[in-house]
Amino acid sequence: MTAIPVVIVSTSALIRGGIQQIIVQPETRVDVVGMFASFSELSAFLKAHQARVFIMDDSLPKGVNLSKELKRLLEAQPGLAVLLILQRPTPSLVQKMLAIGVRAILHKDDDLQRTLNQAIQLAMAGGVTISPRVSHLLEKQQALPENLEQRDVDVFDLLTDGLQPKEIAAYLGVERKAVYRSIKKLTTVYDAQNLPQLVVLAQQHKIRPLRKRE
Repeated sequence: MTAIPVVIVSTSALIRGGIQQIIVQPETRVDVVGMFASFSELSAFLKAHQARVFIMDDSLPKGVNLSKELKRLLEAQPGLAVLLILQRPTPSLVQKMLAIGVRAILHKDDDLQRTLNQAIQLAMAGGVTISPRVSHLLEKQQALPENLEQRDVDVFDLLTDGLQPKEIAAYLGVERKAVYRSIKKLTTVYDAQNLPQLVVLAQQHKIRPLRKRE
C-alpha cells in the first residue's frame, strides 16, 4: 500500500514537529512530504509536488484570512483533503469550514494520537470527521439574546480570549467592519459603555455568559 503524502502548516515549528510525530507511525502509512509556516510556502510547494492530505492548526500569520486562503487552496488543489486542528472553535467558524469543504475539524485538546490518524484515513475515503469536543460545542449552543446572531457571540468569545478585532476578522473569515458591527450590537444589548467594559463585565460574570465554557 502506497504511503499517503501529507503536508503540514503551522506558524509554530514545535507544533509542526508534534503533528509529524503523531501521524508518522509504521501502521499509518503516512509520508510527510513538506512542513511549512505559511500558505504561500505551501502553495509554492504544491505547484511542483503532490499531496493528498493537508493538516493545519489555527495559528495564522498576521493579515491571513483563513477562509479565503482555504478557498483559494482548494480551487487550485481540488483533490486535497484539509484537516483543521482548532484552539478556539466557534460555531460560525466550524460551519464555514465545513461549507468550504474541510474534511476534519479537531480540537487541540483531543486525543490527537488517536483522532488525527483516524481522520486522515476517513478523509481519504471521502468522509468527514468532527471531534466530540467540537460536536459538543455545536450541540450546546445557547439561545441567543434578542438582536444577536451566532457570529456576534463568536466575536464576543474571541474578544474575551484576548484577540483583537483585526485578528478575529481574519480568524472568522469576515471583513473587519463586520466585527465592529458585532461589537456595537453587543455593547448595546448588554448596556456597556464601550468594549473594555463589556469584556470586564463578562469576565466578572456580571452579564449572562453567551456560551458555556468547558
